[in-house]
Amino acid sequence: MAKVVSLLMLVGFLSSAYSLTIDGRSLKDATCPSFELPKLSPTLTTAPVADLQWVGADDQTVFAVTSGLTIEKGGLWRSMNGGATFDEWTAKLSVNSSETLKIMNLYAQKSNSNNVLILGTGSYMWLSNDKGENFSPVKYPGDAKGAHIRDVRFNPRRDGWLLVHIKRASCKVKDKAHQDCPMDLVLYKNAFDLDSLRNGWNNLTSNSNEKIAGFVDFDWGANLCPAGSCSELPPIADELILATVYARAEDYDQPWDKDVNFVSSTDDFRSSSTRVPCGNQLEIVGRSVYLAVANSCPNSPDRRSLPNSRDGGITLFTSMDGGNTFVRACLPAALKQEGYELVETHDGRGALVIVDFSVDTGMMMPLYAASVYAAGPHHALFSLSLTNVYVGMMGSTTDFTRLEGLQGIYVANQVVPAPSSDGSAGSTTPTGEMPMPMGEGGYVDYYVDPYYDLSDVVGEPIIETRITYSAGGRWQRIRVYPNNISNLDCRGIGPEPWYLHLNGMSPTNRFGLPLPGVYSNPSAPGLVLATGNVASLGSGLDQSSPELCTWISRDGGVTWADVAVGAYIYEFADWGGVIVMAKYPGQNVYTPSGLADEVLFSVDYGQCWQHVNLSMPIYVDNISIEPDGQQPVVILHGVVPKQENTNSTGAMYFLNVSEITKLPICNSPDQFETWSPPTPSGTGKRCVLGQQLELERRKQDRNCLYGKEYKRPNPKLGVVCNCTQQQDTECDYGFLRTNDSCVAIEKSNLPVCPVLDDRVYTVSDNGRRIVHGDVCKLVNGITGNTDGKGQAKPSGRTSSSGGGWVTALVLVLVTTFLVSGVYAWWRFRATEEQQETIREVAESVAAKVASAWGLLLDKISSIRFRSRGQGGAVGEEMGYFQPLGDPGYDMEGHGNVFTLK
Repeated sequence: MAKVVSLLMLVGFLSSAYSLTIDGRSLKDATCPSFELPKLSPTLTTAPVADLQWVGADDQTVFAVTSGLTIEKGGLWRSMNGGATFDEWTAKLSVNSSETLKIMNLYAQKSNSNNVLILGTGSYMWLSNDKGENFSPVKYPGDAKGAHIRDVRFNPRRDGWLLVHIKRASCKVKDKAHQDCPMDLVLYKNAFDLDSLRNGWNNLTSNSNEKIAGFVDFDWGANLCPAGSCSELPPIADELILATVYARAEDYDQPWDKDVNFVSSTDDFRSSSTRVPCGNQLEIVGRSVYLAVANSCPNSPDRRSLPNSRDGGITLFTSMDGGNTFVRACLPAALKQEGYELVETHDGRGALVIVDFSVDTGMMMPLYAASVYAAGPHHALFSLSLTNVYVGMMGSTTDFTRLEGLQGIYVANQVVPAPSSDGSAGSTTPTGEMPMPMGEGGYVDYYVDPYYDLSDVVGEPIIETRITYSAGGRWQRIRVYPNNISNLDCRGIGPEPWYLHLNGMSPTNRFGLPLPGVYSNPSAPGLVLATGNVASLGSGLDQSSPELCTWISRDGGVTWADVAVGAYIYEFADWGGVIVMAKYPGQNVYTPSGLADEVLFSVDYGQCWQHVNLSMPIYVDNISIEPDGQQPVVILHGVVPKQENTNSTGAMYFLNVSEITKLPICNSPDQFETWSPPTPSGTGKRCVLGQQLELERRKQDRNCLYGKEYKRPNPKLGVVCNCTQQQDTECDYGFLRTNDSCVAIEKSNLPVCPVLDDRVYTVSDNGRRIVHGDVCKLVNGITGNTDGKGQAKPSGRTSSSGGGWVTALVLVLVTTFLVSGVYAWWRFRATEEQQETIREVAESVAAKVASAWGLLLDKISSIRFRSRGQGGAVGEEMGYFQPLGDPGYDMEGHGNVFTLK
């Protein structure tokens, strides 16, 4: 009888547990707070909301810009109570014109929130000096159209100075005889003054006295140093404009053109100086100017040869002195016209370069991917961080994300071949995991697979998610354990170990739709939300998987837990103290299963969820919050399902968590806690770029809100850590990581690098350097013969001669004795920290051996290819860059390779 009772109790317990886990709640939800939650009513709009803009420091004035899905006209709505209610404001923009109203963008002046400027796509723009209560129409000068504006830039120091890059009004599509119609650069010195707008703009093309026919690219020099004083830069005038231009309209006739030059001016181009010939495109990132120079240039800016221009392409140059002088940026690859992207590092002083390439795999459309290069300690010397990063269809978006709030963390999706039947390739290779005990956290799943040649991929490849906590120095998979998964529907198919694969901003199939990607916010450090699925080795990201769920990390991406079954759109509010989610339609858009009839919010970092019903279900487009992420208020907006009794196609729901929960503002120190980012194994404090950090956040179980007046203290800097190869280094220029070692690339595969030729930078002999922004100490032994930042250290070596068999015998005996003693000490007496130090030394020695072995194989391979009459490494005739890897899996006799077109 007792056994029967016990069995019934067990069944009851399991049934209860199952009922609590099936809808996204954990067993702890029994203590979740209870609130009386109202049903929300929407503001209906004649078209879906395309953009929301908050105006003023109090965040009470909100403008909603609506736009039709097809040719319907757009509109404007205004709220004066933070978004609680909206009034249609479209009639304020009436100009008695037959043009269809479309709003391109809305801008509010930072120094005077009463001033609002709206740029239309037609013939008019509108200005208000009373927060939009009234608008005055102003016609674009010279019959220009707003639809022809390519870019708009306000001066960061003078918020009334506006540069507009716009196609010349006289240029008609049918008259196009070259790559693009001439683009003018025009300037308003007071864009928020009605008289200034009506007087017309200052056309900088006309100012040049026919020295400039058109502008290709531009930026304010002040964006190099918005604060106005940067010690590492020379003084930069507010008036400085950097641009790339061409002198005759007919000269600009190809994507990367030798007739486009980089120039600068401080007098609105009444005079200008050519800084770099053939400079085509510029970007200001990390206090440096990055300039793309056409390889067709007859005279290189540094007077050294450029790569072969037969197939076009560019060479990247950088300036660290405000655009006055440039040096060649060295990447172990030539940049081609498939595209490239610059991502600023967390400290705002460095950059990552993402280079796109395409591979013909024999399918109907080519496979797009990208390689990521890190700048390290020198802004002109990049090394390979990660290759084969997934790029969406037609090269639209790269799945590479910088996590905000904590330095050095990036997430990327990588393309790998499907596993072969013998396990020799693909994500199931045994080198996919490197067992390394790290306390109770178990194993750290470092990604050390070889770099694969995507041209060997047949069919659809596997997409796997990687994360780095060391600014790209080391990448690893995201391990998920069963005890962190509360919803049974979120468990992966297949045996453990399980890995989490997260959606980027690209669809994973040719005809799919993107899902919400990895999201973080500087106002909520440590919190990350994403959609994704769990899979065993050999499987990867699958946006149509039944196990697709929404996941949260509360520690900067180290550990993850599921919070909902299916895909949700999400947002952080109240400094991260409030998380809001709603069902996202994805591929179910415009079907009943894609409708959201509720919005969810959590006030305890995703442990408990409150459900607020919507009076009218909608297909959710987004959840928006004021720019600083401080208010416990969000606006949910989307598309209304087609109904016969309404002409409305858009809807906005206002959710004020403070109002409906009546939670007080946190006002006691014991309601907050100090936390530190954990190690990649989830145990202990992690050294973030060489230093421990302590951050403040509200305790998870405290029922209170941060409140708008809260100011999060800057992270408290703790102990400066000793350098380690695992967390503080990346492979130096000319090396690539394979099997957790940095192996030298054959020099014949490397392009010209003046920074090395002029001995400005010294590459370390063990192929390692300190990652950008890292402040670790005691670098000796970690980065070989350099200080980890490109400066050679005195060797301190002395030469000696002598020897003989007696000396050799003594050395053998002494070595045997020492090895035995070290082993005994390691086995029985060494602490975990001491063992870790020994591992570092052993890895350094192994890296040198692997490097030497790799170089030997490179030479053998080169000789073999030359003997076949091929003249070089496989792939050179295809325009591929293929450095040869370590002696691992051998594809067609040429080692582990990665491909960069």
